[in-house]
Amino acid sequence: MKDAVAKLALFLSLTAGGAGAFAFLAHSADAVAGEKCSIAVKGASPTARACAKGGRDEARKVMKEMVTAAKNNGSKFSCDGCHNSVVTYELKPNAVDDYKKLQAASGMN
Repeated sequence: MKDAVAKLALFLSLTAGGAGAFAFLAHSADAVAGEKCSIAVKGASPTARACAKGGRDEARKVMKEMVTAAKNNGSKFSCDGCHNSVVTYELKPNAVDDYKKLQAASGMN
């Protein structure tokens, strides 16, 4: 997606002659790549620390590591078990309790 936005920005800057359009769209591509967290924004959980460090990209990485570690320890978790959408990361009602179980099963505190 970032490449598509960059190409569009280049096209707009060349056709419209506007460096401002290029700068705005290039900045927008970076914003998509490093979106801020909206759920795990407080506390000291692995996910909250990842959010503070690198936004959604880092949180996604840590959550996947937790799921993998839990699976290696004999438990089964999946993204859609707790999230209604992997785009918005909207939580299901069971998400908070299941996160505690995931944290325990993964051994990541």
